[in-house]
Amino acid sequence: MPRLLLFAAILAVAVVIYALIDCVMSRKHEVRSISKTAWFLTILVLPLIGAGMWFLFGRPRKQGPSGPRRPSPRQPTAPDDDPAFLQNLEAQRWQRAREEERRRREQEQKEREAKAREVGKDSPAPEDKHDGEGNDDAGSGPAGAHHP
Repeated sequence: MPRLLLFAAILAVAVVIYALIDCVMSRKHEVRSISKTAWFLTILVLPLIGAGMWFLFGRPRKQGPSGPRRPSPRQPTAPDDDPAFLQNLEAQRWQRAREEERRRREQEQKEREAKAREVGKDSPAPEDKHDGEGNDDAGSGPAGAHHP
C-alpha cells in the first residue's frame, strides 16, 4: 500500500508539473477561459484541481489530428486582390484596345475609299472632257469642267 501511495504522489506531482509547463509554454492568446497568469496561479494554489481544470477548460485546443495546423494560403477577398482576375482584366483591356484599333483603321479605310469615290465623281469622265462645244475658255471652276 505505501508503494501505491508513493506512486500516486509521484504521478500527481508529474501531472502538476506537466500542467505548469504546458501553461507556461502555451501562447497567451490561445489560452481559454481565464488569463494565462490566472491559470498558473490556480495550478500552483490548487495543484490537482487546478491541473485538472487546466486540462479541461484552459488548455488550447488541438487544431487537428496532425498537431498545429499550418495557416492556409491567403485567399483573395476582393476581385482586385486576385491575380487571376487582374490578369483576365488586363487581357480584356488589351483585346478591347486591339478591337478599337481595328475598327478605327476600318473606318479610316472607308473614309479614304469614300473620298476617292467622291474625287472620282468630281473629275469628268474621259468622254466628257471634250464634248465638242469649245467651252474650255470659261476661266472659272476646275480645269476641263463644262459650264453651260
